[in-house]
Amino acid sequence: MVKKNDSAQQEPKKEIIRSVRYTPAEDAVLDAKCTTCGLPKSVLIHDTSLGYDPPQLMTDGQEEALKSLSAARSELIGIRNALNARSQEQRKRLFRNDQFMQVWIEGVNALIREWKTIQYHFTGIRR
Repeated sequence: MVKKNDSAQQEPKKEIIRSVRYTPAEDAVLDAKCTTCGLPKSVLIHDTSLGYDPPQLMTDGQEEALKSLSAARSELIGIRNALNARSQEQRKRLFRNDQFMQVWIEGVNALIREWKTIQYHFTGIRR
């Protein structure tokens, strides 16, 4: 039995090759961009020629800030879970003010939800 090649299932091959020439100064600029994005030259040239804007790598300060925010979020989740485990009466005794307690709990929940947006601004990755 002869097998037929199903062209609908095969990916199109990349057959078009473009050559680009750079001056040494332009190549140095390209090297710098590759370093800040963490991409090889071929990928950077391909992506930017198609209009994609490659993300830059995070600086050490940004990485530390993201780690710090992650730790703060973990602590907030722990506090929220501890409060949710308590009865309404126990929560009222801890806060002494019902309105403050409600605002505080809603604020914590909002910060935890907002974390994904904050993380996206640092990494450019949606989760």
